[in-house]
Amino acid sequence: MAHARAGLYGLVSRVFSGKPSAAMIEGMKSPEMVESLAAFDISFDGEFLAGDAQEQAEELAVEYARLFLGTGEHIAPYESVFIRGWSEEAPQLWGEATVAVARFYDEAGLELKSGRTPDHLSLELEAMAMLAECEAARRESGDAGGAAGIEELQSRFCREHLILWVPEICKAVRARSGSSFYRGMAALTESLVRLHCGEADGAD
Repeated sequence: MAHARAGLYGLVSRVFSGKPSAAMIEGMKSPEMVESLAAFDISFDGEFLAGDAQEQAEELAVEYARLFLGTGEHIAPYESVFIRGWSEEAPQLWGEATVAVARFYDEAGLELKSGRTPDHLSLELEAMAMLAECEAARRESGDAGGAAGIEELQSRFCREHLILWVPEICKAVRARSGSSFYRGMAALTESLVRLHCGEADGAD
């Protein structure tokens, strides 16, 4: 199960980390991936499966830029833009949430990609993928206590961060995207987080 979680978190981390490559699109069409996504009721239509991966990557790059990199009504994929800190009047980039996420990475011993704000959606998902892989490795080595400790780190990150904002940004992507690919990946990400993290305290 830990390996499976790591694979799924790794997938959605790559999807939201930047413009897609043709290789990634081709991989999404593999029978194994299609089967895995079907378990979350995510499916691609025949046109997507039969399409040219390079052309689709170019089209999706435009959509990615429109959704996340625009200067207008784009979606800022940062926890600090969605979550207001105790001392903040309104959510703000590089706010308290960013500091809290960076502190968690340090405490967990995680070294993630540099050059990107710590609370970017892709990095938070990558952190969960890395922790899940560490958990799997500990279990395979027979270190049940170590695995339990890493599992608790994942639960803590879920409670303190992911569940508080990831469902909200995923809903925004589904509402604003004209691409079935990004709508599907947002639905997968929300389902994964809700399945693994449950609901936030006081959530509707």
